[in-house]
Amino acid sequence: MPILDHPLSGPACLWRGFRCLFDRRWRSLVLAPLAINALLFGAGSVWAAGRVAAAVRWLQDALPGWLDWLAFLAWPLFGLALLLVFVYAFTALANLIGAPFNVILARRVSGDVAPPAGGWLGEAAQAMLSELRKLGYFLVRAVPLGLLLWVPGLNLVAGPLWLLLGAWLLALEYLDYPLGNRGLDFGAVRQTAAAMPLRVLGFGGSVLLLGAVPIVNLLLMPAAVIGACLLVRDDDRD
Repeated sequence: MPILDHPLSGPACLWRGFRCLFDRRWRSLVLAPLAINALLFGAGSVWAAGRVAAAVRWLQDALPGWLDWLAFLAWPLFGLALLLVFVYAFTALANLIGAPFNVILARRVSGDVAPPAGGWLGEAAQAMLSELRKLGYFLVRAVPLGLLLWVPGLNLVAGPLWLLLGAWLLALEYLDYPLGNRGLDFGAVRQTAAAMPLRVLGFGGSVLLLGAVPIVNLLLMPAAVIGACLLVRDDDRD
């Protein structure tokens, strides 16, 4: 096993992404996604908090009295998993809007500053289409598992599975920027990620959890793009 393929190497790359977030070489490309995240997460966090609280109350009321002990075990995990479902949903929307900026940011961080053959406008359109394809891939897998969160008893299993799936999906989301710039399609991105599963899940899990932290989540998208570029570069060196 490669020395870097352990769970902590992924979060380390994300931390490095935060540390060099405002590097003068790409500072201007960070400000636009920052504004997008401020609008989305500011409004979304208030809305999601209310929905999570209502869903937890529904779960407690849905269980019969003799299963009160199950509610005691299930509602913290259910609430956390549902909160992270909302976090992933808002993150996906932010990435859809910020995709043109993220593609250029990934090129700058990776050292490829030459304009693409189709021009920046064509690349921006391609980035948006790529995000829509990824969103379809994600929904096919996330929606059935998300529905299980509403089934009392089964949500004890669905909660951890959702966390694992969310970490994987978010890792693919951001790895697609540096790897896509190398000409890899989404299937090849998945194969590349599968070759380094521990660091990829560690990276995606960190993104998922930090997405639920106020203020930090405003900086998360550009930091994750930079962190994904660093993760790919570390894999090249490895």
